[in-house]
Amino acid sequence: MDFDELLKNIIDKSGLSKEEAGKRILEKQNELSNLISKEGAAYIIAKEMGLDIFPKVDRRLEIQNVVPLIRDLKLSGRVVNVSDIREFESKGRKGKVASVILGDATGTIRMSLWDDQTEIAEKLEPGIAIETFGAYTRDNKIGGVEVRIGKKGGIKILEESNLPTLEEIQKGSQRTMRKRIDQLKEGESAELRASVVQIFENKIFFNVCPECGKSVKKDNDYKCAEHGKVEPKKSIVLLGVIDDGTGNVRAVFFRDVALDLLGMKMEEVLEKETGIFSDMKILGKEYIMLGKMRKNRMFDRMEFVANHVREIDIVHEANKILNRLA
Repeated sequence: MDFDELLKNIIDKSGLSKEEAGKRILEKQNELSNLISKEGAAYIIAKEMGLDIFPKVDRRLEIQNVVPLIRDLKLSGRVVNVSDIREFESKGRKGKVASVILGDATGTIRMSLWDDQTEIAEKLEPGIAIETFGAYTRDNKIGGVEVRIGKKGGIKILEESNLPTLEEIQKGSQRTMRKRIDQLKEGESAELRASVVQIFENKIFFNVCPECGKSVKKDNDYKCAEHGKVEPKKSIVLLGVIDDGTGNVRAVFFRDVALDLLGMKMEEVLEKETGIFSDMKILGKEYIMLGKMRKNRMFDRMEFVANHVREIDIVHEANKILNRLA
């Protein structure tokens, strides 16, 4: 929406004259040391006045078309996977978070549920069809998109749906996304069936906001751009190498994906300073991994950033091969 349209909407909905509206916008720019555009100042004025100047749009999208920074998202999907509920503590307040993988005919996406919303996760199981309302999206910082439920949003279980079955979603994902390592190109999202052949022992820990999961750095205090001063929690990134017989590539596993790979909770990882992989059966084990190929500019090499990892189901994979041969 350009400035002239913004200004007209403010005038129409507020009853201000063009001169008065323009004056308020200019004052807002001056108040903010002219660090924002006149369009940005107009948005702030409209919000401060409680004006609804944005057109109503039915944002019902297929998963493949979901991008960051969508508001009021309506998304229908079938539950593919529900994670365990993880607990954390910040400023003496305990919180909870759970992840749900949703799928439709076009792909899959992760939805995060926080605090009281985790009660929803307890009612979900693979195969259930749902629809979100009052949802929004954000960049998950590892090359993908994440769905969040707003304060006035929620989830509705669909008794009837035109969504494909869980098995069809898994088969569709296999047909459209399953790749070999030697086929991967920069920027391409894919599903891999690969073995972990190396995990580097030098685990990398970093601090994140316990509310939103964004990285935070310490000045005098730890501060999150969205939640202000916080008591950070530790998160982890694992670096390794995966191989599928056609080639190998460095792999990066962030946060919950790293913990899923380890089969451990963060507290257990922090307690074990060294030798964390020596007594584990990760190496040589096959996994199904969803993620994206990216170029690490610092080291000038390709790497696969995983956003979902699960142990391979041999029977399920064998049935897929038989179905393709039938």
